Amino acid sequence: MKNIVKKIYAVLAIIALGVTMSSCSDWLNYTPKDKQSEEQQFATKSGIYAAVNGIYNQMSTSELYGKNLSYEFIDILGQRYEVNQTDETGYAKYCRALVAYDYTESTVESTIAAIWSKAYHVIMNINVVLKNLDADQAVDGSHVLTEDDYKMLRGEMLACRAMLHFDMLRLFGPACTLSPEGRGIPYNESTDTQILPILTVSDVLNNYIIRDIEDAKTLLAATDPVIEFGPRAEYGEDSDDNSKRYRQLRLNYYAVTLLAARAYQWGGNNAEAYNNAIALVEDANVQKYFPPVDAGTLLGNTTTPDRMFTTECLFGFYNDDRGLIYDYHFGQENSGRSLLVPRAGYIDEQLFSGADVGDYRYQSQWENGTTLDGDATKRFLKYKDIADENRDVVSGSTSDENEILKAQKFYGTFCSAMKLSEAYYIASETAMALGKELQGWILLNEMRKRRGVPELDPSYDYSDVMTKEYIREYIGEGQVFFYFKRLNKSFDNVYNGQKRIEIAIMPPFIYSDKEEVSEEKKMQRYTLPLPKSETDNR
Repeated sequence: MKNIVKKIYAVLAIIALGVTMSSCSDWLNYTPKDKQSEEQQFATKSGIYAAVNGIYNQMSTSELYGKNLSYEFIDILGQRYEVNQTDETGYAKYCRALVAYDYTESTVESTIAAIWSKAYHVIMNINVVLKNLDADQAVDGSHVLTEDDYKMLRGEMLACRAMLHFDMLRLFGPACTLSPEGRGIPYNESTDTQILPILTVSDVLNNYIIRDIEDAKTLLAATDPVIEFGPRAEYGEDSDDNSKRYRQLRLNYYAVTLLAARAYQWGGNNAEAYNNAIALVEDANVQKYFPPVDAGTLLGNTTTPDRMFTTECLFGFYNDDRGLIYDYHFGQENSGRSLLVPRAGYIDEQLFSGADVGDYRYQSQWENGTTLDGDATKRFLKYKDIADENRDVVSGSTSDENEILKAQKFYGTFCSAMKLSEAYYIASETAMALGKELQGWILLNEMRKRRGVPELDPSYDYSDVMTKEYIREYIGEGQVFFYFKRLNKSFDNVYNGQKRIEIAIMPPFIYSDKEEVSEEKKMQRYTLPLPKSETDNR
């Protein structure tokens, strides 16, 4: 990690949090004009919160959850879209390489390197914040932060560090349940420049990632206002201190509990995964503060449709340019070179069919379009801008108009990273694994009801139903690829949104519909190679 883990305190000069600013957008996007020293940065409460918010803003950049680990790189890798087979421009070659799991193509190789580099860069900055949080509490006499503020922020930063390492492990290591002693990743807890050892998958997951998650849960359980007051996703005009609002934009206690369920499930610890997931499902405050998306604010609503299902989001990011994601990748008006659409017939005939055409996700997130070859298909609407050119101006002649503009601002800029639905799916899957089959179906059917589709009885193929649920729910959010990797499951014709052709996959083997792929080869294609910047320095 010599080239990545450098003692450069970039967090001190990156996006800072103006805790007294007038809107949630400004609150996230304020950038200081002058680089401050580390000592100056952490000398005030506002400076500390600025550094913490800088971490979240770095996580939401295009190298990580703002693009590569949400709607683009990882979803193309997850076979969600038809790719252009004739265009010879760089982007088309990049997409073809991704669906072929060819990690040697130059643009794919550079994207992989950027993901790795950015993740460990942010991790280093998290460690800088943690070091200074601890130093503040160690000082005799007065502290910049109260004990509760310190515990809450420390919990968040530990969770951020765990989340980034976890997703690097999920990308660059084999699935834990299949190869627990396989090559994992380094775990960085330091602010010093050093080459860190590469740990096994099981070691880095169980001894480091889960440790940080559990420590974060303990700290946040005692201090996070989300438990009592909910996300409080509004600016408090009655107070100059909004540092504990917008909890959906932070790794709050509930989001960290879901992260724990994810991590335990990845490691095959079904009992602990179930315990964390069911705790969210059965928590009355969670149901109160993160209610199911309302059909009335979703269907037939052209003013404020909540296509991202934000009411259910435990954690996510704001992106003022979210509409440009749709325009560039999903909108039919672009040139086609960067257009991402499923193959003809996939959405209507396989993903949503029969009674499932009433699914809220189908009704709100897909509309008629054409493939790259001009055939009828559906185009993806989750990221489409819902507001007019004046959505950034929260003013109107009436209070109702004000509320509409505020809603447009919220529903048109929020991007989901974690939704409550995942707690139901994890609880359902792990219940089945623990022999609680009836409960597994009950939990799965509860989510189906919340999406406006009929309940199913145990005569249906559970694996098929759950797989389609994951695709329907998390397309554009980065979780589909990880679901297939965790189960070492093939993207066969039923689950594959791109046009299957015979293609070279990580020589020396070929993958096509006609060939049976070994379990070992599946693991190989789903595991990204470490970037050269990492391997060259060992």
